[in-house]
Amino acid sequence: MKSRTVTRKHEHFYVLDEKNTPVEVFDRSEWSRWMSGNEQIFRRTLLEESGVTVTTRFRGVSGTSTGEVLLFVTRIAGMQARDNESYGARTLDEALEQHERIVQKILRMLTGR
Repeated sequence: MKSRTVTRKHEHFYVLDEKNTPVEVFDRSEWSRWMSGNEQIFRRTLLEESGVTVTTRFRGVSGTSTGEVLLFVTRIAGMQARDNESYGARTLDEALEQHERIVQKILRMLTGR
């Protein structure tokens, strides 16, 4: 039986500039310092009565195999497991718009409107 070499996925690391625009960095330790010293959550909406939370944050890392660089993610948590999902976005503006659409959709589902 031949052993296989597992190739590690090549990752790209990003930080945000003063306008919250992603900028690629090539030093993982620089990225790590930036991530630990800066807030990555841009919006969190807690729908208390249902226990659902929608969070939009900066990921800061992207694998080359994804094709499109989606550095922001909006996650839904607290619904039934099959409904807990994540959605990627290229820019902060796109992610915040997505966040609002998701919150409105969930509110319509919960209120039956």
